[in-house]
Amino acid sequence: MHNALNRLQATFGFFTSCAFTLALIIAVLSLIPIPASTSSPSASVAVRNVQVVKGRPHYYSPKREEYAQIRFDLNADLSSLFTWNTKQLFVYVTANYPNGKDGQGDLSETVIWDTIIPATSTPYSWQNLKQKYFPEKKKSNSKSRRDSNAKTKTTDLVKPGVLSLKNQKPKYQITDPSGVISERSNATLQVSWNLQPWVGSLVWDQGYLGQRIGKWNAGKAGRSEPFDFPPLKGTKTDTVKDKEGPRTPEAGSASPVIEI
Repeated sequence: MHNALNRLQATFGFFTSCAFTLALIIAVLSLIPIPASTSSPSASVAVRNVQVVKGRPHYYSPKREEYAQIRFDLNADLSSLFTWNTKQLFVYVTANYPNGKDGQGDLSETVIWDTIIPATSTPYSWQNLKQKYFPEKKKSNSKSRRDSNAKTKTTDLVKPGVLSLKNQKPKYQITDPSGVISERSNATLQVSWNLQPWVGSLVWDQGYLGQRIGKWNAGKAGRSEPFDFPPLKGTKTDTVKDKEGPRTPEAGSASPVIEI
């Protein structure tokens, strides 16, 4: 005859087994887009302006060094990645450049901008269910209610995963371990994303699952045209020149890139 503790352990073990099986089924089904998406995620990024200055890129930097500031245009439609099992989408832009000034050497990758796009609420979301069965007391301030309603309507009209940024400032400065980043050539900007589901594994755009779920052609979608880092600001020349002419983009000279 089992005692109460043994029965409780058996019940808990059966419950965890069922929960694990259910989570596994959800994770597998989320890899199959249901309903099938009518579009694929796409993005384009173009450089607007590049400047290299010398100073302390962060308040905690121990010394002065060269760092680059890159402004860019970003247009992306990642709405097809939002399904019933999508919690949020992490989108980021990286600057890729060779270590050597001659455009050769190992490739360095630095994040200059990122954002988190949460999935829109549904009738079965926790907040909506909580409001339905446990409604909060209404505020007496009519202005607060109007502001809340306006905010809700604005959020509902926004399509998740659609980005349109013009002359966007970077969130993070680009530095190099050597302390010198000016006159580096053959650099590009790359748009990437990371899908975070409610249940299941993380999906990266350059991973195997990312190519299956999003049909995102890694290396071609969301990559800018090559550009050069200019000399340090304040020197005699402010544009890098070669046999083909200036390659460092100037303000307002954004050019389209390949989209899929």
